[in-house]
Amino acid sequence: MLEPHSLHPRHVKSRTERGILVLTITEPQLLGDKLVHALRQELMAVVAQPGTRQVVLDLQPVKVLSSEAFRPLLSLRRTIQERGGQLVLCNLAPTVAKVLQETRLITTSRSSGAAFDVQADVATAVASLADTAGLQ
Repeated sequence: MLEPHSLHPRHVKSRTERGILVLTITEPQLLGDKLVHALRQELMAVVAQPGTRQVVLDLQPVKVLSSEAFRPLLSLRRTIQERGGQLVLCNLAPTVAKVLQETRLITTSRSSGAAFDVQADVATAVASLADTAGLQ
């Protein structure tokens, strides 16, 4: 049985910086189908608002990431890209970065076709999107 959609997300915090939506995943371990499903629902609900095109996903609290956790991240990316927007990940713990590099979802090479763009921190990620979108 599915739980009703909560108006107060439990796994994601959101704020806006320079016109860009910044989402922070608050769970330190993205493990298990139930959590991953709830995370996907929360991410989709937050970005469902019209005009949401530039998104930074802050993963600083996340220390462990299972392959099943790729689904909500990829769903978020697809939704944003369908609107002509961009998604940037930031604040990756070394263990999380390693998993994403090994699965080729991110890369250290600028010339690759990796699924996700990555920046060091929120400020850098927001600045990169603001520059791309022509925001001040």
